[in-house]
Amino acid sequence: MKNTEKKQNYKMGKIHRFWILVLSIMGVLSLGYFLFIFSRLGPASTFNYVWLFLAIACGILDGLVLFFAKRRKALPKWVAIPIQVFVGGCFLLFIIVEAMIIHGSLAAPQEGADYLIILGAKVNGTRPSLILRYRIEAGIEYLKRNPDTMVIASGGQGADEGISEAQCIYNELVEAGIEPERIRLEENSTSTKENLEYSSGFLQKETDSVVLTTTDFHLFRATQLARKSGYQNITGNSAKSVWWLIPTNYTREFLAVIKEFILGNL
Repeated sequence: MKNTEKKQNYKMGKIHRFWILVLSIMGVLSLGYFLFIFSRLGPASTFNYVWLFLAIACGILDGLVLFFAKRRKALPKWVAIPIQVFVGGCFLLFIIVEAMIIHGSLAAPQEGADYLIILGAKVNGTRPSLILRYRIEAGIEYLKRNPDTMVIASGGQGADEGISEAQCIYNELVEAGIEPERIRLEENSTSTKENLEYSSGFLQKETDSVVLTTTDFHLFRATQLARKSGYQNITGNSAKSVWWLIPTNYTREFLAVIKEFILGNL
């Protein structure tokens, strides 16, 4: 009886050490990433505080596991089972949605489309942010391969932007040698859904072939929203991500996809 009890205590000790290690690593990485993004973008990046919250949560859970470990006890089943089910379900949902997002980013655009839509992103003064620049560059590559394709620059003007996102896209396209007569400006939208709704005023959603250009992590949701709003012939044209924002962007996109599903937009 005593040997069995000792063996059980030893096993519980290994489990405690495993979770303490995992939670400590997650907490340190989350805090480190939060500080890195804060140093690059400052306090204006509100989503970045998710990483600080995660670091604090890991610290609290670490302390809880340590509390039980010192007493050589397991969590009560009425606590452990709901936590395991919740964490396991969230993890499975995250994996499924991220797989959909990644798969959507790999789609190849249809060549020779009637229209290319470039979705806007942050403008710094009058110049494109890095994420918007990558979208514009992906659009330019497509337009140069398909000289008969018209392009819609889509995006309104935020309070902290010197010009509209659409105007910024237009300026960069013209500077890159795209003929101004090929470009249409949609300057009223404030969301992806509005980008697509307002851009449809320049084309026939039911008959025109459309290529949607946006960042890789955003492509799945954007194309699904487009189909939901009536675009019958649409494919995606993926722009690369800013590498140091990949964890933030893909995590935020997971939440955005869940939100659109709840609202019935996907």
